[in-house]
Amino acid sequence: MARELVQVYVIQCKSTGEFLREDLTYSRLLAEAGRLHDVQEASETAQFNLDYDYAISTFFEYERVQRINY
Repeated sequence: MARELVQVYVIQCKSTGEFLREDLTYSRLLAEAGRLHDVQEASETAQFNLDYDYAISTFFEYERVQRINY
């Protein structure tokens, strides 16, 4: 199965350095940061949750494969 590179965006609080997770809690680990696939969605999520105390970073990573248990 071929995996593709996809562009993702993560939100980081500038004052604490912590990343916003999918459940809208915070983590110091980039690996636990929530991934968004649209810059507009990332911007709106950041503004709603952190006012203007945020930075949005983007990078490419291999798409996550969901395992199906039979």
